[in-house]
Amino acid sequence: GICLYQWPPTVESVTQNGLDPKEGVLKTMMSNIPRKILVRVYIIQAHNLQPSDPNHKADPYIELETPSTLLTDSNNYVPKQLSPVFGRCLELVAIFPKDSILTIRVKDWDRFTFNDVIGETVIDLENRFYSYHRGTCGLSENYNVTGYNQWRDIEQPTEILAKICEEHNMLPPSYFDDKIVIGNIEFKLNQDEECDGLIKKQKLALLLLNNWDKIPIVGKHLVPEHVETRTLFLKDMPGVEQGTLEMWVDMFDLSLGVPPPPVDIKPKDPKKFELRVVILNTAKVLLVDDTMFSGEKHCDIYVKGWLTDPGDSQETDVHHMSLNGEGFFNWRFIF
Repeated sequence: GICLYQWPPTVESVTQNGLDPKEGVLKTMMSNIPRKILVRVYIIQAHNLQPSDPNHKADPYIELETPSTLLTDSNNYVPKQLSPVFGRCLELVAIFPKDSILTIRVKDWDRFTFNDVIGETVIDLENRFYSYHRGTCGLSENYNVTGYNQWRDIEQPTEILAKICEEHNMLPPSYFDDKIVIGNIEFKLNQDEECDGLIKKQKLALLLLNNWDKIPIVGKHLVPEHVETRTLFLKDMPGVEQGTLEMWVDMFDLSLGVPPPPVDIKPKDPKKFELRVVILNTAKVLLVDDTMFSGEKHCDIYVKGWLTDPGDSQETDVHHMSLNGEGFFNWRFIF
């Protein structure tokens, strides 16, 4: 694109990097020196895929493509599903600026014929990587070193914050026991959080990163941790939705070191459990029957239960002639 600027500037201002515009606005342009980037694509699940088999089903799998790499995951196709759960993390190495475009395809596996494309979506990786909103790896709300939500970026929050301050010609923030101060703005940690000094410093840096849009002039929303829902299309049917894909993309500059291990998003294998339900008694059951001779209200009570199929149910014995809505059983269901 082309931008035109009045020169010299008529008002006092700074560039989006916090620099004096009289010194030029192109000083922070990114270099075209090739950069090696590890791209992790997490595919969670798809919804409402268009069927392509005679049985009105599909056997979908994922394929990734950049200008120099084609990665096919056909061995892990999901049979006979239009809303499949993939739970896959696929990795490839991209070289910027050559491999700037990533195409993600959902294809239908076939044993004897060609694998048809169900739909695809395209992501501009280079645009995300160099974005001022930092679209490389979404920021989590909390900093954890263990567990399912542990920090997954190649840089720690303090390193990210220091780099952003340097890029915007700002002094680094000051860290205190329970707060972080940048300029004349401060952010405080929740007092309920107890942790050691090093972890608390990372939490403070992450707190400021998640509130970076509140910083005057240079502040911007930084991309949070999130799951994208992307629409799938076909090239020969533009504008016609072929389903949606839940996913996210993480990118790591390999010049910074070795990225942390990927997040395990595989679906959990089903496990067998025994469910035991004890029926002791009932109370306040409605009296709906009439005694034949006296006309007194009563009811015959029993309890019936099932998990998913009402035809596969279990019943207690019957407590006959309850006159007050109470029934006593001491019965057990086992599912």
